[in-house]
Amino acid sequence: MQGKAVCRTHGGLSTGPKTEAGRKRCAEARTTNGWETRKIREERSAGLARIAALEALGRSIGMFTGPRLLGRPPKQR
Repeated sequence: MQGKAVCRTHGGLSTGPKTEAGRKRCAEARTTNGWETRKIREERSAGLARIAALEALGRSIGMFTGPRLLGRPPKQR
């Protein structure tokens, strides 16, 4: 675009919040990737760990046979 610093269609790269209030608001949001917060990721990880533990228990008592569920096992905390 002539006479413009940033393309109207494509925009420009974000340089992050400029003001102290903007930086504070960004820190409070605690997002890690898009709209997903650390709390949401921790809750999902804990739920998957519970499922993995139940699957391991079911296998140990012979309730499940065959290959394990897809996906890598969650980290033990």
